[in-house]
Amino acid sequence: MDGPSLSDVLLRPMTGVTRVELEHVRNEQFRPMAILEYALGVTCLLCALPLLVLLFLFSDTDLELPSIRTRFYRRWHELRVTLRNAEGQPLTGVAFVPPDPATGKSMVAAILAAATREQVVVIESITCGGQREIAETWYGGRPLLAHPEEVDEARASHVLAEHDVTVERNPDNVLVYEEARPVSRAQRVFGSLLFVACLPLLLLLAYSPDGRRKLRHAWADVRGKGPPMRTVVEVRAECIRAYHARGEERWDDEVIDGAELLGITFSPSLGFDADVTRSPASLRLIGRRQTATLPLKRAMKAERALRDLLVAATLRLRSANPSLGLAALGASTTRCPFCGASYEMRSGSRCPSCGAHAGQTP
Repeated sequence: MDGPSLSDVLLRPMTGVTRVELEHVRNEQFRPMAILEYALGVTCLLCALPLLVLLFLFSDTDLELPSIRTRFYRRWHELRVTLRNAEGQPLTGVAFVPPDPATGKSMVAAILAAATREQVVVIESITCGGQREIAETWYGGRPLLAHPEEVDEARASHVLAEHDVTVERNPDNVLVYEEARPVSRAQRVFGSLLFVACLPLLLLLAYSPDGRRKLRHAWADVRGKGPPMRTVVEVRAECIRAYHARGEERWDDEVIDGAELLGITFSPSLGFDADVTRSPASLRLIGRRQTATLPLKRAMKAERALRDLLVAATLRLRSANPSLGLAALGASTTRCPFCGASYEMRSGSRCPSCGAHAGQTP
């Protein structure tokens, strides 16, 4: 697309814009050189085959066949941003290829920040192999860019409990944690044998703090002593924290500042790696400077219940602490993605101008 830069599009007032389309596109181009690379690799393997056979027959060394993998396609992740009017016509658009993953994530955050400022809906999609799928819809103007349908914190807690995830709802915080399952007697016996057989290798782990912690916890599990390990997500009005814990010990502590948090999503994503890998839906916290994926595993099976719980709990706690100045429950307006009229989107409401249902998108 020809036109202004991405920064120009995001910094200008979005007059007449009813919605923003953010498309992640996986492009690919065939590499003719890959044919030569593959042919040379096969030729070298055939030439070395007699030597490999001799080594296999007369040597006790474990052999691994050399790899002749090559990349037949060059792939890249392109971001396409289109601003549309009420008739669905593009007002402006820009395509951008991030040079690295950090830049790509920061550009996505900048687009969502602009949507928050301009109170417009962002329809985020993924296109791979010509197939387009809607990944997420963000509602600018609403706190955490959240969907207008009502989310029930208690219902989400019950759904998570069905997946062996514990939720503790307190006045000042909400704790969501997964507790390691008890180690069986057979596992303890097998673990003891491994400790004896692999003692020299295990001693190498003792050279790093992380390795010593793993050894200490593994030995406690083998003996059946001590509290189980927990993976914890703590929701507070001012932040969301994720960490691992065992008793009073904590590690891998990660804090997402509430002032930096733009939105919470459970959706698929397109990577910025060399293969531009499409990842299945996961729960991600989109911040202005960082994107975090929560370490909960069993909770991921509950899918959107975890997202609903985090959104509902964050907004409830923020509402109880208005002095923080963070977006919380209350009156907020969003532009209708069909006609552009601004109104307070709530569950079951309709646009006063065109009659479209809140949460419905073109």
